[in-house]
Amino acid sequence: MSINSILNTALTGLYVNQSALATTSNNVANVNTPGYARQVVHQEAFVTGTKAGGVKISGIERVVDQFLVRATYNANSQYGRYEVENVFQERLQSFLGRPDQNNSLAGDIGDVFEAISELALNPLSSILREDVLSSINRFGTDLNTLATTIQELRQDASNQIAESVNKVNALLERIDSLNPLITREVVSNGDAGSLLEQRAQALSELSDLVDITITDAGNGVISVTTSTGVSLVGQTGYRLVYNQPGLVTSSSTFEAITVHKINKLTGELSASSVKLNDDIQGGSIKGLLNLRDKELPEIAEQLGRLGAEFVDEVNRIHNENVAVPAPAVLTGNNVGLLGTDPHGFTGDAVFAITDADGNLVNSVTIDFDALAGGTINDVITAVNAGLGGAATLAITNGVMSFTAAVPGEGVSISQVAADPSERAGRGFSHYFGLNDLVEADVPAHFETGIVGTDNHGFTPGGTIFIELSNENGLPLADYTLTIGGTSYNDLLTDLNASPLGTYATFSFSPEGELLMTPFSAFGELSMHVKSDSTSRGATGISLSQFFGIGDEFVADAALAMKIKDHIDIDSALFATARLDQTAVVGANALSIGDQEGVLALQDLQETVVHFTQAGGLATMDVNLGQYASSILADIGLRASLTEGYASDTQALADQLHQKNTDVSGVNLDEELSNMIIYQNAYSAAARIMQSAQDLYDSLLGAFR
Repeated sequence: MSINSILNTALTGLYVNQSALATTSNNVANVNTPGYARQVVHQEAFVTGTKAGGVKISGIERVVDQFLVRATYNANSQYGRYEVENVFQERLQSFLGRPDQNNSLAGDIGDVFEAISELALNPLSSILREDVLSSINRFGTDLNTLATTIQELRQDASNQIAESVNKVNALLERIDSLNPLITREVVSNGDAGSLLEQRAQALSELSDLVDITITDAGNGVISVTTSTGVSLVGQTGYRLVYNQPGLVTSSSTFEAITVHKINKLTGELSASSVKLNDDIQGGSIKGLLNLRDKELPEIAEQLGRLGAEFVDEVNRIHNENVAVPAPAVLTGNNVGLLGTDPHGFTGDAVFAITDADGNLVNSVTIDFDALAGGTINDVITAVNAGLGGAATLAITNGVMSFTAAVPGEGVSISQVAADPSERAGRGFSHYFGLNDLVEADVPAHFETGIVGTDNHGFTPGGTIFIELSNENGLPLADYTLTIGGTSYNDLLTDLNASPLGTYATFSFSPEGELLMTPFSAFGELSMHVKSDSTSRGATGISLSQFFGIGDEFVADAALAMKIKDHIDIDSALFATARLDQTAVVGANALSIGDQEGVLALQDLQETVVHFTQAGGLATMDVNLGQYASSILADIGLRASLTEGYASDTQALADQLHQKNTDVSGVNLDEELSNMIIYQNAYSAAARIMQSAQDLYDSLLGAFR
């Protein structure tokens, strides 16, 4: 071997060990860097022809176990999902009281009936009347606060989705830019270690946001998809788009997160029909979508169901009661009915007039089954004729009213106990809301009492735009129904023949409620009304308002529940008595100390109410307080399960991270040992060079 060969061989040793020392130094510097994978230098003999010519670096490799890396990414995704859900559940829990505490929903209802019980002992006390009304208002305020909080949490979830989408796009752009740099280093046999480390960090952050699958495309290039196969990184760049709405309410619909190809030269996004919502199976975005579109709306629906049944049951009893003295006028709600509509009532009701002392002035009992004529106008005619002009029953633009003709006299409507009047399960006064005590943002029920063959009464040409969505909030179909035909069955036929009929069937219940029954293949569906220009005659009530079309009509029953203004202003209008239907004209029919109406309200505390399925709570027959406790228990169970999932997935992620660290982490003892080896090798190569130099000096000295 020539002296030059010796020098060249020693020089390769210097270069290789210098690089090895630099790699070791980098490992030591990153000993505390989370997720850092140590690098090792692989060496091989440098061969020229058939002769060894020193040493060279065959590659600098990150020490990773690909199986553990993939498992860690999956665990990160699941933990990211349940962690964010747990945070939201904890926030919701902070607004709720324990079921056994007075500041809970069940406690509020208990306060209402406690105040009613106190009033039953002394129905003449104006202070106790005010206490009852105040307790109902407090319950309404607390229920409204919870319902509003649910929508605020949905708003926050939507905002966080938008922020997360921006983070995903930044990470995708980063991975896109690193791929070609890594390829260049790999192809040129350079050091791609630091670039690989940067990409691995970006992939780890991405897995926290969305579930990912990584495929090695060769030469250091990777492609990234969701676990269901939607491309996120590949030969073409991809970006996500999410347009968040403004103020979120129960009627809000959300645009899907879409995936678009991006022109890397111009930055322009292509049009895309790829919707990502259903394809996201993990990560914080999945948790936020689940909260926004499923968990929180279900809780809102439960609160709405409680509010609706509370309002309906309290009003049912209050409409059977009478204030003492009776009010001069009773004015109902706009129920959307016309005078020409079939009245649809059975049974009997008493329409009475009393003076300021509660003495009976006149009354008429209407037997709806035997009434001549079957329209609401026929009922009005019969009542007015029976009272001989002493009072007037009228319906104007969907609002029923009953007004005394003589100042100082009052009116009342009561049920005949042996055969009470009924339409869709409600008495005459209750159906029209003539003596309601409580109100909310939307009606408490949409059991209209219509039958399919009735004239629908909606102005021809009006339109309603309905959108049908799946349980993840993604639109499945939409349809604009244009009012035509004459009967309600004609409207049903139109809906069932529309694109909506592909996913569900529409029908009327025996009580006249519009029902949507999803086909089993499509799971839970929801309806949203995007626009509605329909109107039922002169009532101004639209098709969606008449039938309560849209999930918002369930949730919003928990909003703005309160005592009706005229009773809140004058508690004397709080009906606590019952009309004595056996009294003759001139005899006392209303006693100022009568507590029968209050006792009926008190009995409501233990009255079993039929609650239909709502937001994960099955159909049940319980009292109001028990249903409130069921809501709290369900919310608590959701929080407990989410906390458990978060704890379990965190433990798994930590365990996999530790195993990954055991394989890929930096061991200082090992690195210091390698440092000594590389230093000695470097020194030995330097000594060889020095020896070669000495040989040159000796040879040159021999010629002097």
